[in-house]
Amino acid sequence: MKHIGWLLFILFSSNAFSADEVEIPLLAETTHLQSAINRVLELDDKGQSTLRNDLCNQLELSDVQVAVDGDKLSVGMALTATTGAHVLGVCRGPKPWLGRLALKLTPQVTESGLAIEFVPDSIELSRPDNSPGLLSKPVKLIADALVLPRMKSVKVDLAGPLNNLDELIEQLLGPDGEPSLVERTHISRIQTEETGIRAWLAFQVKPPEVADVSPEPILDDSELAEWQTIEDELDGFLTTIITMLAQSTDSRALRLELFAVLLDARHAIAEALTIDDPESDPVRELFLTTWDRLRPLMGILEGLDTPGLEVDFRLAAFLAGGDALRALDALGPEYGLEITRDGLRRLARLLMAESVPPSFTPLPLEVDPEFRDLFGFDSEGKPELPTVPLSEQLTGSLGRVGSWLMPAAHADSINPAEALKGMVPKPGNLDTYLELVARLLEQQASAWLDNNNSLPDRLTERLDPLVRATAWKESCWRHFAGSSSPPEVLRSAGGAVGMMQINGRVWRKVYDLDRLVNEVDYNVNAGIDILTHYLVDYALRRGEHEQPGGDDNLIKATYAAYNGGPGHLSRYRLDDTATSLKAIDKAFWNHYTTIKKDEWPDISTCYSQ
Repeated sequence: MKHIGWLLFILFSSNAFSADEVEIPLLAETTHLQSAINRVLELDDKGQSTLRNDLCNQLELSDVQVAVDGDKLSVGMALTATTGAHVLGVCRGPKPWLGRLALKLTPQVTESGLAIEFVPDSIELSRPDNSPGLLSKPVKLIADALVLPRMKSVKVDLAGPLNNLDELIEQLLGPDGEPSLVERTHISRIQTEETGIRAWLAFQVKPPEVADVSPEPILDDSELAEWQTIEDELDGFLTTIITMLAQSTDSRALRLELFAVLLDARHAIAEALTIDDPESDPVRELFLTTWDRLRPLMGILEGLDTPGLEVDFRLAAFLAGGDALRALDALGPEYGLEITRDGLRRLARLLMAESVPPSFTPLPLEVDPEFRDLFGFDSEGKPELPTVPLSEQLTGSLGRVGSWLMPAAHADSINPAEALKGMVPKPGNLDTYLELVARLLEQQASAWLDNNNSLPDRLTERLDPLVRATAWKESCWRHFAGSSSPPEVLRSAGGAVGMMQINGRVWRKVYDLDRLVNEVDYNVNAGIDILTHYLVDYALRRGEHEQPGGDDNLIKATYAAYNGGPGHLSRYRLDDTATSLKAIDKAFWNHYTTIKKDEWPDISTCYSQ
């Protein structure tokens, strides 16, 4: 955590910027304000509360609704009011009054300059038919006494998170005699928006130090090894946050959206130091897009008022850092610290130069059954091959691509997964090799359908060509490559391995990383699992088939997500998709349509005989 806190501090702190004020826009969304109001009104998990002056005077509240109304915050609620007096030990009074209570609150900055409070402007009562009623005055008196004091305690207070950041900075760097964040920060202005209250947090910043502006050299091997540890911690930090959020809700859809954020962040981490295309910066994607996607999901969770969801100062620092990044990105390179790959390399060296306490725990590499269950995967790991005699597995399924490559009698004696161990395709064994792979892919796709019923019937026949085409596009059906003895597992520059090119950094905790490398059938099984996950839980759920193109879109979207992460799901149909990605998607679709017609892809694109 200390490494991550230091990283956020470097990005969040304005020490490197010009002498003036830098404004950071922060948004207190209505979902957050609703949760704060629910707490002060003591609503239970059913959204109900009873407030009392005494046994004879009480309010029962429900259906609390919060919205922005012009320059004010509007709070409405259903109300049952009981008013009366003690007479001879018994409460005497009229029948309970039923209606609605409406409040108008004006947001304003407190005297400290670090909080927003809400000043009640008006309180109105109406019966269900909107008429005032004869008893509204005594009810208003008790509402004034029981509701207004609570409303006055609602605040958006930034002093706490800033103090926590100051404490973290002092732990990491020690006291430096400079003004703290709390001392040099204030809310400069606020305004209402449809989605909430926006505040601009102004920081007094220091003049920039003269720095070497030459391009930062690429990290050497030893630095890369150390940087991987930092990547592990960043991944562990994001994983812990997203897992905590997912555990706080029973909504499968919300969990899947959280998981998509994590997968895309992991893709960006894996690519961050391997891509040198100036037009594509996964570092910017990680720090900006991850925040943009995570914050509204947190707003939804807070709006659900989920019990047990506690956000500590580390998460607050992450959130504040996210908004700060947006502001710093807009300021541009004139301030000396860009959100770029070079900037991240500089930060990596700063991190590695510091002597710090034990860091945020890196993720373990083992499969985590609870993590798999949380995000919709089975808890027992990947299903093995069907437990039927080998001869039955091999005979009766020679159809489709490649059946002409090997006599059935010879195929009967071969277990594809065993035969492919250490096997590198070469001109002399290519026919045999391709038949073994075709057999393995068909077996595993069939096994998945036998053990799962989540795929709609109309799509089951598409699974086999989807798996084959994906494997062909990703690896040319290769698990091993090279001429060394033993041969090496096929690896991409970004760390993807094996026939299905699965990146262990992206899928850790879900799959066994050693087995992805050592067992071709496990690698294929994992690839099928990921494909069907994207097909069912993302492409279908988000309605890609409802776009022009129908069910073909589901296949295109599934591969796009498989290749680039959930954030790439719709890239196949977007005009602004990068040319390189369009070429990848086009090549995959050509493979898929060819294989679907029981034809063989152009082998010369991968092998020359």
